[in-house]
Amino acid sequence: LENSPALEYFKSKGWDVLFMTDPIDEWVLQSMQQYEQKYLKSAVKGELEDEESKEQVKEAAEQHKSLVEFLGKTLEERVKEVRFSSRLTESACCLVGDENDMGAHMERLMKAMNQDVPPQKKILELNAGHPLINAFQKVYDDAPEADQTKEYAEMLYDQALLTSGGSIPDPLNFAKRIANLMVAGMQK
Repeated sequence: LENSPALEYFKSKGWDVLFMTDPIDEWVLQSMQQYEQKYLKSAVKGELEDEESKEQVKEAAEQHKSLVEFLGKTLEERVKEVRFSSRLTESACCLVGDENDMGAHMERLMKAMNQDVPPQKKILELNAGHPLINAFQKVYDDAPEADQTKEYAEMLYDQALLTSGGSIPDPLNFAKRIANLMVAGMQK
C-alpha cells in the first residue's frame, strides 16, 4: 500500500497519508469528512491536479489525444475513462475511481452482505512524463491497427490492475504477453 502509484504525488509533496485498511473505514468516513478542521480525501478517487501541473496535463492530453482515444476504445469494457494526471510521478499508469465511486473495501463489504453490487469501472490515469507513454505513442503512430498495439494496451491495463492491488483476470495470457515481449526485446 505504501508503494502504490496513487500515492506518488503525495510523497513528492511530503504530505502525510492516512492508511485506511479496514473494510469498515470507508463506511465510517462517509459520515466523518474532516478531523480537526482537516478535510479527509481519498488518494485513489477523483481528479488530482494542482495549478502548477494543470498546464502539463492539458498539453499531454493534446499531444497524446490519439493514443488516449485508442486506449479508451480498446479498454472500454474495463475502464470508464483514460486521462492524464499529475497523480503519478514515477509510474506509467494507475487505476482510480470517480469521486463518488464505491471503494474496493466497500464493494467487498457489500458483496459479503449478499448485496447486488455492479462491477465498478475505474479510470486509467497516465503519467505524461513516463518514457513508456511516449514509446507507446510511437508504436501507435506506426501501427494503430496492429494486434501488438492492442496487446500493449491490454498489458498497460493489467499493469495498472496489479499496482492497484487487483488481480489479473487471465494471468496465463498476461504471462504469455510478457514472454513474447521479452523475446522480442532480446532478439534486437
